[in-house]
Amino acid sequence: MITQEQLGRLTGRPVHDADGLDIGHVERLLLDDTTGRPEWALVRGGPSGPGDAFVPLREAVLAGDHVEVAFTAAAIAAAPGTGGDDVLTVVDERTLFAHYGIRDVREQVNADEGTGWSAMDRAQHIRAGASGHEDARTRLRPYDPA
Repeated sequence: MITQEQLGRLTGRPVHDADGLDIGHVERLLLDDTTGRPEWALVRGGPSGPGDAFVPLREAVLAGDHVEVAFTAAAIAAAPGTGGDDVLTVVDERTLFAHYGIRDVREQVNADEGTGWSAMDRAQHIRAGASGHEDARTRLRPYDPA
């Protein structure tokens, strides 16, 4: 798992897939707005990489001079595109969660509505669809080392 202390060392680092293939480098990090934990990396693809894609950091580790992610280059290459590369909207993130076969950590923690993180979640009404702006909002923020 990537720790808070390691965040400042990730941007620009090479990224290796689950098979050890160098697929590019970390261009941008997105943090959970509530917990501050790193959730996604925008990986800028290298010559042999899958192209630019958002990759989950939940099971990633910083190993020496590179970041190891838990997904293959093929899975990353097949990831759906997003509306922009600065942030992920709620809809983008849901689509990527489904593609990578992972669950939103908030859904894993919250067995009962209104408990745990859902009580703190400023985007709860957005995910529920009450505002109708799911494609324009996010629960993530770009990492800013400053």
